[in-house]
Amino acid sequence: MSDESARNRIEREENATPEVIPMHHPIMRELDEPTDGFEPTPVWLMLIYFTLIGWGGWYLAMNSGDFDVAVLTDDLMKPGASAAGRPAPGPVDPMVLGKRIYNNCVTCHQTSGQGVDGAFPPLANSEWVLGSEDTLARILLHGMNGPVQVLGKTYNSEMPAWGQLKDEQIAAVLTYVRASFGNDAPPVTPETVARVRGDTSGRGKPWTAAELK
Repeated sequence: MSDESARNRIEREENATPEVIPMHHPIMRELDEPTDGFEPTPVWLMLIYFTLIGWGGWYLAMNSGDFDVAVLTDDLMKPGASAAGRPAPGPVDPMVLGKRIYNNCVTCHQTSGQGVDGAFPPLANSEWVLGSEDTLARILLHGMNGPVQVLGKTYNSEMPAWGQLKDEQIAAVLTYVRASFGNDAPPVTPETVARVRGDTSGRGKPWTAAELK
C-alpha cells in the first residue's frame, strides 16, 4: 500500500470519528457556574446583625451607669450606705491588719514570735519590741544587720527593710507585735511612723544595733 493511500485512509477514519467537545456542550450548559464553596451573606441577615449591635451599644450606654461601682454593687441596698450612694467605710482594725502583714515575718520570727535560736531573735518579751516606738519604726523602715543582743543572747542576721509599706501598715504590724506573744505595750500610730520616715528619709542603708542604742 502506498503512502498516499495510507494517508487517505487515516483521513477518512478521522472524519468518521465525531468530535468529543461539541458533544458535551449541551451538558455543560446545564451545569451551575463553578464556585469556591462560599455563599455571599444575604443583605437582610447583615441588616439584622448591625441592628442588634447598635441596640446593644445603646442599651449599655443607657444602663451601665458609666460602669460606676456605686451603681453596680448590691451593697447600696444595705444599711450604712453613705449619702453619695457608696457603702460607708469602716475603721481598720490595726490588730487584724498587723496580723495579716506579720504573715510575711513568720519564716524568721515564727508564728509564736519565738524566733529561731541562734539565727533570728525572738519578739516575745524582747526589749527591742517593748522599748522605743521610734527605734522599732526605724528598723522596719530601713532594716537592721550585724550582731544584736536580745534577751541575753547574741544574734547576727539581717532584718530586711520594709519601707515600701504605708505608714498605716507599718504602724499596724508594730502594734500587733507589741500586743502579741505575751507582750503588752502601747500601740504605734501611723503619725509616729510618718514622723520617723521623714526624720530618716536620707538613710540609705540598714541600721546597726550600736547606732540604734
